[in-house]
Amino acid sequence: MKDYLNLFTESPEKTCFILDDDKIIFSSSERGVKPIMDFYKEYGVSKTPLTIVDKIMGKGAVVLAILVGAKTIVTPTISKDALDLSEEYKIEYYTENIVPYIINRTNDGRCPIESSVLEMDSIEDGYNKIVLAIQKLMSHK
Repeated sequence: MKDYLNLFTESPEKTCFILDDDKIIFSSSERGVKPIMDFYKEYGVSKTPLTIVDKIMGKGAVVLAILVGAKTIVTPTISKDALDLSEEYKIEYYTENIVPYIINRTNDGRCPIESSVLEMDSIEDGYNKIVLAIQKLMSHK
């Protein structure tokens, strides 16, 4: 397996890369789930299996990865809930660090996006919960 984590060394400003057959088809410097959400809004579901390389993968990011058609995720850090969802959907994953949960940006609790999908009925339900959580976060700014 090619060491996709080197992409962060080569492009330190980037937080997420989406690859189709080892070719980068999308990259972003945005934080959180925004890169995968942006990809989904622009391109929808891929007809070919994708690889997502992201700096941190919580359960919300994995929900979106599954939604866009990822078959592989590569990340330095993944939450236990995200790992469990990856295994449930037979997503191949490569990680260096498994954490109990993703910490929010104020370092005082769980990431609100990950919290929003702890209980979900389907990937589509998870997506809808992520959209609502983002709307709620944006209304507080």
